[in-house]
This record gives sequence, C-alpha cells and structure tokens, in this order.
Amino acid sequence: MSRRTLPTTKDVARLAGVSAATVSYVLNGRRQRSNTISAETRQRVLDAVTTLGYVPNQIGRSLRLQRTERVSLILPRIGVPVNDVLIRDIQRVADQHGYTVMISVVDTPERERHMLNQLKRRLADGAIIVHGTWAEEDFAELVQAGLPLVVQRNHVTAEGFDVVQTTEAETCYEAVSYLLCKGHRRIAFLGHFENLPSRLEHYDRFTSYLQALKDHNIAIDERLICAGATTRNDAYQSALDLLRLQEPPSAIFAASDIAAVSAIWAAHSIGLRIPEDLALIGAGNIPEGEITDPPITTVGPADLDFTAIADLLFSRLANPEQEGRVYQLQWQLILRASA
Repeated sequence: MSRRTLPTTKDVARLAGVSAATVSYVLNGRRQRSNTISAETRQRVLDAVTTLGYVPNQIGRSLRLQRTERVSLILPRIGVPVNDVLIRDIQRVADQHGYTVMISVVDTPERERHMLNQLKRRLADGAIIVHGTWAEEDFAELVQAGLPLVVQRNHVTAEGFDVVQTTEAETCYEAVSYLLCKGHRRIAFLGHFENLPSRLEHYDRFTSYLQALKDHNIAIDERLICAGATTRNDAYQSALDLLRLQEPPSAIFAASDIAAVSAIWAAHSIGLRIPEDLALIGAGNIPEGEITDPPITTVGPADLDFTAIADLLFSRLANPEQEGRVYQLQWQLILRASA
C-alpha cells in the first residue's frame, strides 16, 4: 500500500492559482500584506486548503515565528476538582490569545527534573506550575532560560517570575480556632503528607492546625494526625481509623474537601451524625461540598474564578522583562452545616 503524500503549500498555491508566498500570508495572517490580498484571492486560498485537507506543519511554523503558541500547565496530581476549574479558566484565556494549553501531571522529583529540562528546551512559550516539590533553584533555571513563568505556591519569592499566593495559613488557623471556640478539644488533622515541600513548616494547613492548638493550650496528640487527604479511598480509611480510636476526635479538620466528603461517608457508615457527633471542616471549597449531606463547612477561595492567574502568564508573555509580581488569592472560612 502506497503511503499518502500530505499536501504542501505549493499544492495549495497551484490549486488556488496564486504564489506560495500568498498562501503563507493568508494562513499566517501577516498584516504587511493584508491590504494587498483581495477577499476573492483569500477565499480561493481557503477553499483550496479545505479541498486538499492541508494542515500547516507546526514545527516549521514554530521555527518561523520563534514560538510554539502553547503554554504548559503543570499539576502535581489529577483528580482535584479545583484544578478542573483552573484548567477551564486558563484554556478560556489561552483561546483568546490563540494559544493551546498542554497539561502535564508531574508527581515525582524525577518527573519534575525531566519537565524542567523540557521547559528549558522551550517545550512551551510559558508555564504555570501548581505546587509540587520544585525548588526555587528550578524556577531560577527556567527564568535564566527565558521562560515566562507563573508559580502557584506560598513561601516563594517572585524573582523574575510571578507568584500566586493564598491566605490559606490565616484562614486554616481561623477554621481550627472556630472548632476550638465551639468547645472541641480532640480535633484530628487529616492531611497530605506526600509530595510536600522538603520543609514541613511550609505546609500551611498543617502548621496552622498546630499553631491554633498551641495558642489554645491544647496538647498535640499524634494519634489524631494522619495522612489520607490526597485520595477518597485513603481519606475514608483514615477517617474510619480515627473514629474507631478508644478516644475518637469530636472534630476533624481535613486538608481537602475530597477528604472531608470521605470523612462524612465514614462517619455515616458507623452511625455517627454530623455535626452532632462529629464536626468537620474541609479545605478547597469544591462545588461538591455544597451538595453533600450535610453541606461542608470549608476554607478556600469564595469565588472559584482563576482568570487572573491566566492573565498573569499572558501579560508576562507580552512583557517578559517586567519585575516579578505577587498575586494574592483570598481565602475565607465558609460556614455550612458540617460544623
């Protein structure tokens, strides 16, 4: 079977009765010639493209334009509902700028190193990195390579790139304090302890929990601190383990709403009522939390609109030499029925 030969710009030009240069000007939208190409000629070129099924060579186009026309969104894991909203908003803004979005899941230090090298080789024109275990030296390497960059993480200095930070430390402290003021003294923490920054003191949700207990003179009980907030199954099992302790917690602060939902299921499975028998606060403010039984009290951004994060990247693409900026995403305690 003979291999089908893909049509070229010369084939399009021949069918349309124009020069190859005219085809290039029409397809690339070059303004210098826009006034010299008639609407009739432009339509003939477009009709020829349709008839032949011509697809421009993206590699060649990237070499000509010195850009890939894509941006990279790098996530530490999938299955996080808030990231779905982030993806939606970045894709919408990218569409407005004529860019595509390449999503990469980078969940190990080895994959981070590989992605670092790919980005330095201009896999994309710019990148948004969400959390992960990246070191500040990695960001410096990308800036040195000339990559426009937005990093979503607290405790990072905006040196030649933009940083998205949240007020989660203060808001998580407020959430645990709220439980303490309600009279709870055995408050469990259901957290992420995988894929964290090397220094645990940068895990704001956990350090805020510890600080709130300390400020209220509550001794830390290691039995009430457990992992499991990353997946629903792990959270369910961890919550069951907590609730089956000889002295179970009267409240749980879950480091994700996913974990909070699973904790509700675990409590219901052994006949506990929420909030009468167990108070519960999650984190993230995912839409699912509004329709659970009961709806989840949580901390997170009140308005799940991440357009500003995408705008940061595209404004840096337009002006890569500008100083590093910090955008603060406000969190708040959102009171519902679970606490």
